[in-house]
Amino acid sequence: MKNRSYFFIWVVITGILFQACKSEEAPVPEPEVLKPTAAFTYEQVEENDPFTFKFENLSENYEVVRWEFGDDSSSLEISPTHTFLKTGEFRVKMNTQNSQGYWAQKEVMIDISPDSVLIINTESLGDGTLNLSLSSNIETDSLFWYKGTGTGAELIHQGDVANIEVESGQFQDYTLRIKTPKGSVAEISKLLTDIGIVRDVTEFGNLSVSRDNNGGAEAGEGSLKLTDNNVNTKFLQFDYAGDLWFQLEYFQPQVIGAYTFTSANDASQRDPKNWTLQASNDGEDWVVLDTQTDQVFEDRFMTRIFTIDNTDAYLFYRVYVTSVGSGGLFQLAEWRVLQLPQENLEAQESQ
Repeated sequence: MKNRSYFFIWVVITGILFQACKSEEAPVPEPEVLKPTAAFTYEQVEENDPFTFKFENLSENYEVVRWEFGDDSSSLEISPTHTFLKTGEFRVKMNTQNSQGYWAQKEVMIDISPDSVLIINTESLGDGTLNLSLSSNIETDSLFWYKGTGTGAELIHQGDVANIEVESGQFQDYTLRIKTPKGSVAEISKLLTDIGIVRDVTEFGNLSVSRDNNGGAEAGEGSLKLTDNNVNTKFLQFDYAGDLWFQLEYFQPQVIGAYTFTSANDASQRDPKNWTLQASNDGEDWVVLDTQTDQVFEDRFMTRIFTIDNTDAYLFYRVYVTSVGSGGLFQLAEWRVLQLPQENLEAQESQ
């Protein structure tokens, strides 16, 4: 009887241990699926709409796709069409993911620049006025023309063609702002004379100086600030000794008809007072194109334009500053070099 009890207990314990061992068996691993890829192409949908692009998904082995367009918008569509609402550089990202959480990503930069979207045409009417019009093929819903730039610009016309008057020998900024039927907005500003658009060619030249800021060209007040197209920065040279020059070297000869100086933020005695503009084709033999003496910048951040009588193309343009207002510091916020309208036409024909 006692043996039967032991046998029964042994059977019960064996069953419990068998069930426990069975429950601890490792689960069968899920077969690994193929890793996803991320690939796509894109193209502008309509020739007259530079803001709308079709993105074609070429990815494989994915279950979910997410798009980010770099303008705070996204999409879960497989192959979306997207309209950007302004100009700029946009980092478009595609992220794909499979059922096991593996993911892949691809990104591209799409650059919609105002200069590529808007082209302003000017027509001199011979009576001291210009007609301004949009010569781009972009489809527009509205056009607004302003005199000036930024928040202080004055609305002068709404419509396809604006008639303006610019005094002979004077320069004036004008701005065009357009809106497309899909709500995209683009804006561009141009400097005009009485015969057309002035072209700023500063950025195409390579800047060098006779002696830089103590911190070097890339310092907070280094020479690179001289042509960064930002009047809120400046080039500052310590221990100025009347021997400073700064120059632009071009890969192709340029015909320069005007240049600008913009005064910087600090004490006016640091402003350039006397200087010459020189030009050369070999960097050794120089001709003087302009000489300025006893110049005064009455305000801070003041831009002054100096026109020159020049019809020849040169590879080098150099400003030689012989004196400042007073003291041993030199400062200048910005130096820009300009091609006048007739020079623009000649430069384009020679290229």
